[in-house]
Amino acid sequence: MNKEGLREAQYEAIKNLEISLAQNKPRSLIQMATGSGKTYVAVAESYRLIKYAKAKRILFLVDRANLGRQTLREFQNYITPDDGRKFTELYNVQLLNSKVIDPVSKVCISTIQRMYSILKGEELEEELDERSLFELSTNIEKPLEVRYNPNVPIETFDFIIIDECHRSIY
Repeated sequence: MNKEGLREAQYEAIKNLEISLAQNKPRSLIQMATGSGKTYVAVAESYRLIKYAKAKRILFLVDRANLGRQTLREFQNYITPDDGRKFTELYNVQLLNSKVIDPVSKVCISTIQRMYSILKGEELEEELDERSLFELSTNIEKPLEVRYNPNVPIETFDFIIIDECHRSIY
């Protein structure tokens, strides 16, 4: 892995994540300080997963639509270390704003509430995407049921990255 453009903590996070994946561990947690470039790490690892691990599609879940827009900009600005092109010149990145997942997208960025509505086969009011599901779910007494949707089979995504997972623990 080329260390160029990475801070030491970012390099270590990617290296340790890939060790975990090589050990066939299905879940990993990267914990880094605020402002340390966690989203950059996620974008860099997404690039590596697509290019070297042949990932077909990655789901990037966020808590609010604003974080989704920030994440999209991070993908648009990411310059690949091997040939200097931008991520989005090489791969399609979709910010989900409907219930349609573009079949050619390599990365889909979605709020948790939008993905939940897609799995339910329902439309989501745009204003609900702008608020944190953490804030919206304060009146819910039991966890919401997630049902299988044959239009979004389990193999739709090879990897799922959850940003702000401490707010999205449910």
